Amino acid sequence: MTQLPSEVVSAAHDLPILSIAREMGASLRRKGSEWNGPCPGCGGTDRFWLNEDKNTFLCRMSGAAGDPINLARHVHGIGFADAVAMLTGVDRSHLHKMQTPAAEDNKYREKARQRAWKIWRDGRSIDHRQGGYLVAAYLALRSIPFPQWTVPALREIDQLAYWEWSKEDQAFRIVHTGPAMMAAIVGPDGHFIGVHRTWLDLQRPNGKALISDPETGEVLDVKKVMGSQRGGRIILRKGDRPCPRITGEGIETVLSFAAFHGDQRSTLQAGINLDNIAGKAASQIPHPSKQNVDRLGRKRRLMIGSSEPDAQDTACLAFNGDLSSVTEELLLGDADSDRFTTQAAMLRAKARAERDGRPVSIRWAPDGLDWNDALRARAVKQAKRSEVAA
Repeated sequence: MTQLPSEVVSAAHDLPILSIAREMGASLRRKGSEWNGPCPGCGGTDRFWLNEDKNTFLCRMSGAAGDPINLARHVHGIGFADAVAMLTGVDRSHLHKMQTPAAEDNKYREKARQRAWKIWRDGRSIDHRQGGYLVAAYLALRSIPFPQWTVPALREIDQLAYWEWSKEDQAFRIVHTGPAMMAAIVGPDGHFIGVHRTWLDLQRPNGKALISDPETGEVLDVKKVMGSQRGGRIILRKGDRPCPRITGEGIETVLSFAAFHGDQRSTLQAGINLDNIAGKAASQIPHPSKQNVDRLGRKRRLMIGSSEPDAQDTACLAFNGDLSSVTEELLLGDADSDRFTTQAAMLRAKARAERDGRPVSIRWAPDGLDWNDALRARAVKQAKRSEVAA
């Protein structure tokens, strides 16, 4: 087998990463000497950092980092050779004959999966009969009733290290250690592919830890993924089939919606982030009001993914299952973020979910809220009514 030509790899490595990121759907704003915004691969709000001078990126959620080749691998979930082909336009049929992609990429993915598996297995059950208490306390702080069914995907741990990239040391280092909720992410075949972690602080009103970068003071995302998440899901309940299937971004959102509506039988799953649920867009459209400002101070319309799904994107969450088991798809929309962008993504998800012929609906939270906000607001009202009645 021939080696991957060094000049081809160098060409991909040297491409301007800011332009590449924007072509991949990144909407970034300048912050000092860097660019920041949602990750084009796994979403969020400000987890993605790009250094134009160093031609590198960092996703704080997944830990993915590096040059344009690594960016293409992270966003599209592809191997080294396919990333080079995508970036340089080289005939990928030749690249598949080369030595680099399969062995090295599979080894990298498997090592990450094994690390994630160990982290998840090191936790304990959330069931109080088996010593669990952290997740129950966390959910109570969010006004979410503790599940009356077994949730094998969820585990908890008293002490879990939070690793963050140090620009000063040019290496990852531990910036926090504390309790965490952990969730198993499974792929389309039902096998474990990664672990989702939420660091907790039960002394805070929302139960989430407050973790800051010791170098910059910036507040970090307390939710991170180890292993793979593209195309993955967190199964919170297998419903009494045939039944509806409810899909939302986060664990808290899905459990809150079920509690808010008293749902006791639907299948519940978290799709981890909106990009994974919606999939890639067929095109980019201008945002009606938001703008980007480049380093020369020039203002440009912010481009976002359209409502039409990319038919070639098969790596995102699959809404599979025959009509005899899944009777309806309910997609949960949060109304506490930019509505134009979120609605376009939700319509992509709806279009993809409708391909199998089952009914699909988007269930939006009340204006300005997510589903947990709505559940907590109702709990406050009920508590006040109880006080008045007493």
